[in-house]
Amino acid sequence: MTTEDPSAEGAPTLRERDPLPPDPAAAARRPATSLLTWGTVALVLVIAVVLVVVKLTGAPPVSTPSAATGPTPAPAPVVKAVTTIPASVYDAVGVRSPVASVVPPALLHGQPALTARSKPEVVFVGDEFSPYSAAEGWALVAALSRFGTFGDTLYSTQSGSNEAFPGTPTFAFDGTRYRSRYLSATLVEHYGDQKNGSGTAYAVLEPLPGRIRTLLARYDRQTSATVPFVDVANVAVVTGGEFSPSIFQQLSVNEIATGLADPKDPATQAIVASANYLSAAICRADGGRPARVCTSRGVRAAQRALEAAG
Repeated sequence: MTTEDPSAEGAPTLRERDPLPPDPAAAARRPATSLLTWGTVALVLVIAVVLVVVKLTGAPPVSTPSAATGPTPAPAPVVKAVTTIPASVYDAVGVRSPVASVVPPALLHGQPALTARSKPEVVFVGDEFSPYSAAEGWALVAALSRFGTFGDTLYSTQSGSNEAFPGTPTFAFDGTRYRSRYLSATLVEHYGDQKNGSGTAYAVLEPLPGRIRTLLARYDRQTSATVPFVDVANVAVVTGGEFSPSIFQQLSVNEIATGLADPKDPATQAIVASANYLSAAICRADGGRPARVCTSRGVRAAQRALEAAG
């Protein structure tokens, strides 16, 4: 705010009426003022030279790195499409997938129940960089959404750009919350999609708890390092994924989601057939609830196929 000086108008000031001799202190201050002026000029010249150098060399100005923005929420239409696949699509597809072969989960027999919070537990272990984890993620989200809800905590990601089937679109589970009356879900993204400091391997995103390492060592049909791994309450397990991510090549996340309403879409058939298998395993674990899912034509077809496979 600007304030007015009362001596600016009206009667002449004291110095106008009776000039005083020069102030020695003021004279002593003049060299400092001159130095300040020359310093300002020098600073301006330095700035000008820096700007010229940047312009000539193309070097960008130094900036402070911005803070991480966190995971990207999956687009709402995509979330709605994968979590509300019509029952008619599940029934029409059953376990048929003519283009992308689907490998059913392996049934387990005589194993102790896997539970959490007094409910059957589904454990998923995947890697964000893995295209096979990316493919299984679609089936897992679809299946779990028949028994509960993810709310608004599904995030978008894609497999590593240097992996086979690069850039396979999928969902990130780090930070996801799942709620269900019928089961619990533990969804672990072990490795992320960024390399470690030395650039020799992918960095760990979430450490594996000891009990999950035990499950991998006990039930992984190939090796304890094979992902994706899905354990449905020790009733059935998936190791290595149910179908190949090749079915998603050249497809965007929106195209995959849009196709989920069409039972003849090849990507939809792979996702839905896999989700029916997972749903059938969950129904075996939770006593067949809810009935509208567990008695549906698609899940009954998956139950028969699981039993035939042993």
